[in-house]
Amino acid sequence: MSDAPRPETRVDERKEYDFSEADKERFRGLSQSMSFVGACVVFLLGGLVGVGGLLAIYSGFAAFGVALLGVAAVCTPLGWWTMSAGRSLSSLVRTHGRDVGYLMDAVGPMRRLFGFALVVVILVTMAAMLACAGIAWCTLVGEGGGKCFGGL
Repeated sequence: MSDAPRPETRVDERKEYDFSEADKERFRGLSQSMSFVGACVVFLLGGLVGVGGLLAIYSGFAAFGVALLGVAAVCTPLGWWTMSAGRSLSSLVRTHGRDVGYLMDAVGPMRRLFGFALVVVILVTMAAMLACAGIAWCTLVGEGGGKCFGGL
């Protein structure tokens, strides 16, 4: 006995839902906040910190400049994905009858944003734990830290 083939539901064929005006007002506030925060992160943290990093490298502070450029490289995609999700939610607010599609369009950038943030949180936590372990090792085993980190 074989099962009859099931019809596939395509994304284009999903039932559409139209949010109420109260719901759309909540999405409007969220989309405006996301767009503003995303623009600030891209232009302030990505752009200005990146320019500061280039100026630091030019001024002879290479390590500090590279660190600033790293921060700018992390902030720029985070801000871009936040703005992209905000624009998708803004489209949801302006239209009728295609709300589910626009909401699902906003999910992609938000997944990338939070997936990237997850990786950053894990890496920063691991770096902090390694730093604490190094300081503890030098303090307890390395005779007061004088031989490990210079002044520590």
